[in-house]
Amino acid sequence: MNCDSEETPILPGSWLGVFGGGQLGRMFTHAAQQMGYHVAILEQETNCPAAQAADRHFGARGGSGCAEEAVAEMAQLCDAVTLEFENIPAGLVSLAAKHTRTNPAVHFLEICQDRIKEKTALSEAGFPTTPFQAVSTEQDVYDAAETLGWPVVLKTARSGYDGKGQAIARSAEDVPSAWSSLGDTHAIAEKWIGFEAEVSMITARNARGEIESFPLFENDHDNHILDITRCPVSQALQGLESQADEICRGIADRFRVVGLFCTEFFVAKTGELMINEMAPRPHNSGHLTIEAFSCSQFEQQVRAICNLPLVRAALRRPAAMANLLGNVWRPGGPDWMAALRSPDVHLHLYGKAEPRPGRKMGHLTVLDESSAAAVASARKLRQAVSRTP
Repeated sequence: MNCDSEETPILPGSWLGVFGGGQLGRMFTHAAQQMGYHVAILEQETNCPAAQAADRHFGARGGSGCAEEAVAEMAQLCDAVTLEFENIPAGLVSLAAKHTRTNPAVHFLEICQDRIKEKTALSEAGFPTTPFQAVSTEQDVYDAAETLGWPVVLKTARSGYDGKGQAIARSAEDVPSAWSSLGDTHAIAEKWIGFEAEVSMITARNARGEIESFPLFENDHDNHILDITRCPVSQALQGLESQADEICRGIADRFRVVGLFCTEFFVAKTGELMINEMAPRPHNSGHLTIEAFSCSQFEQQVRAICNLPLVRAALRRPAAMANLLGNVWRPGGPDWMAALRSPDVHLHLYGKAEPRPGRKMGHLTVLDESSAAAVASARKLRQAVSRTP
């Protein structure tokens, strides 16, 4: 191990590693470097967003050696390795753990990688989840609907995100096509929840057991992809914050998480919070923390994996974040001047060369007197950037 003990603080000047090379790894790298750390990433893509910022890049296509050798080399360099992407083979994380700290540990990663394991572990621990049943055949779906009722939401147990690997069966007639569209027999059926809102909470825990959560974030989705996040949440949801914090603190302690994770909730029409899923890493809904809070989710991630003191992140101003997908790129390119005229508007681009519909290319964060006003401004600005009437 590179450090004497899991509780030995990893101080600035040390090396930190990241599994994954996307925009979350890029923003983690910026935060860590600002604090004085060096960052290495593991990612096959040569010019990925995180590689443009990191100090070292392991595993790039065309490089020498196999994935296992790249993992071992990065782990031996780094005093801690973390995640920006959960669909990394657990075996590679276990390999890294032979040489250095891996935060979060592989046991939490494996829970979050599989929706059946995740929902089972959460419900057995007494946390509120959407009702579910594991399914592996078309007949299992009919059987699940007898318990869950129609409609049912079918999801692949692994690797689905942004609506991929999901289908809805509203009645028995929909089951054959919905089931075949998944393309995987390792799946889960979940009860359709008529929800009032979708919210998320980002929580950090260090090896000393300190826990800090950001306030609740309110999320709007478009075509299953996060579209807008606001903080503070609307007044009708503010009473749920302490309940969400209690749940997230319970998860952090129950699974002995070291690192940062996000819990996504549905708010049922009854006002009940129900866990939809977890991510063992920073989250798209937390991007607004960079400008809107005294400590960003990425700085808190650094603090957690290095066993530094966690800080209570104070909201500086109400804010909203709007994703910039590839759809924004029109002939002539986006009108960036529309987003750069105000000091309360912050543009983040991820360094991705090819804009495609549905691909997250960047985001806008808007600060305003209220989060509702920030949402309105963010939508208007995004429309102006995309040059749409």
